[in-house]
Amino acid sequence: MDRLPAQHGFDWIDDMCLSEGACVTFTEHDDVRHVAAAFGGRMDHAVLIEGVRPLDEALGVVEERFPGTWVGKGLPVALFARLSGWVITFEDNGGEGIRKEILERASGTSRAASVFWNVNRVTRGAFAEHGRILAEVSDGIPVVHGAGDGRIDAALEGLDGEDPLGFLFTLSARLTGQVFTPESLNGEFLAVPLVPWPQPDADGRLLRPEFDGALGDALRSAGEGSLRRAALAAARYAVSVAGISSHPVIIDTLAAWPERPALLERMARSVGSRRADDPNRIPQQARPARAEPTPADDPAGGSLRIALEAMRSLHRRQMGYPEGVSSSEPGHAMAVQALVQATETSAPAIAAYRAIAYADEARRELRHDVTELREAVMRAFAAS
Repeated sequence: MDRLPAQHGFDWIDDMCLSEGACVTFTEHDDVRHVAAAFGGRMDHAVLIEGVRPLDEALGVVEERFPGTWVGKGLPVALFARLSGWVITFEDNGGEGIRKEILERASGTSRAASVFWNVNRVTRGAFAEHGRILAEVSDGIPVVHGAGDGRIDAALEGLDGEDPLGFLFTLSARLTGQVFTPESLNGEFLAVPLVPWPQPDADGRLLRPEFDGALGDALRSAGEGSLRRAALAAARYAVSVAGISSHPVIIDTLAAWPERPALLERMARSVGSRRADDPNRIPQQARPARAEPTPADDPAGGSLRIALEAMRSLHRRQMGYPEGVSSSEPGHAMAVQALVQATETSAPAIAAYRAIAYADEARRELRHDVTELREAVMRAFAAS
């Protein structure tokens, strides 16, 4: 430890594509796919971005090849690249690499170090060796686990916590020998969707792999047929609880599955950007009754109400929504999106995850318990 890297500023991060928030992980291994699997990567959906590329170009390819990821509606996608006997992992606005569950797996036979920050400049760092976390840093405060051999205490000497990222990346360099520079942002990247490992306090409150270990195991290992059946089961549940399972378009879609009617495609596009958890939207069952216009308010005897309803009806038709299915009703939009995902023909693990996630949002909008959805999905995974 005689020649420790000096602490340097990382202001250049503000000018790069990861400025808003990211997780950068260094893992001592020469096999990118091995490291990606430790992150929970679904390797049969991995995309090799050929040729040495700048990171921002690689992120653009991810956005194109993995739709939905950037609006929080898909599995997280990480970029992996070789780096002189190590693998460097980039997660744009992600944080899997900083998790204990990931670092322990990634460092099983070697070392791994991770640096995380978000848009509010909350920072965290961790260092692991041989499957064990040896040090963690949260907002500049280091915690060393176990007596160790003095390496971490020595690596912390002289570091200034006033520059949190400088502190963390310098500590990482001292412990791994891998210095993070602007040149580190160039490489031949492998883009891999990640199925998150369950959190230690997972309680099944949502049907997501980080909260339900059995679901995560199925999403990581199931074959194409099982994945598609699980997606369909989630969609069937969603349209049922949303009360639109008897709609002709929905009936035709379920009968024709895995094909997707054009009308369903238009419906999906019209609601694709609406968030289910919009805090400003009042659920249907909580909405106060709307007073009908009185003659004083509407001298034309109801013409205003009729005109407004005609405008709403026209808008629904223009957006591809037939009568009886509305993008503004609780559960409708999410149920339609679940059905759309169930008819996707590529990347079945991603499609299954999204169908399940949308169905989960539909049942939350309608305040249904998660049990029935979980049972329907897991039965479909178990079917031969």
